[in-house]
Amino acid sequence: MKRGDRITAVVLLIAALLVTAFWIFTHRTPGIRAVVRVDGKVVATVDLTLLEPRTLHVQGVLGPIVILADGKGSIRVEEATCPDQVCVHTSPAHSPGDQIICVPNHMVITIEGRGTSIDALAH
Repeated sequence: MKRGDRITAVVLLIAALLVTAFWIFTHRTPGIRAVVRVDGKVVATVDLTLLEPRTLHVQGVLGPIVILADGKGSIRVEEATCPDQVCVHTSPAHSPGDQIICVPNHMVITIEGRGTSIDALAH
């Protein structure tokens, strides 16, 4: 393989990766609402299309949980009473199907909205 062939192959590979990444990020639809469940029961529903931040105080099994909807279409756990704080360190959820789970508090936040053709996306 000549040097020019290698350069052409690398350029084509980079172009294919850029097109794929662009397609994935432009075809992800934002979530419409976040549903917060504790022990399987809906305790709150948050409209993610609102442009103002909102703070929720939810009672988990171990104690209070503070959830923040940032007004930009995403939601995250700001404070929790669980020992490992995994839910607090989880990245914000914003696309349909995204979830934030706090196992010790039996709390699940699920993003709902118009579907997307992507089954999973690893961050």
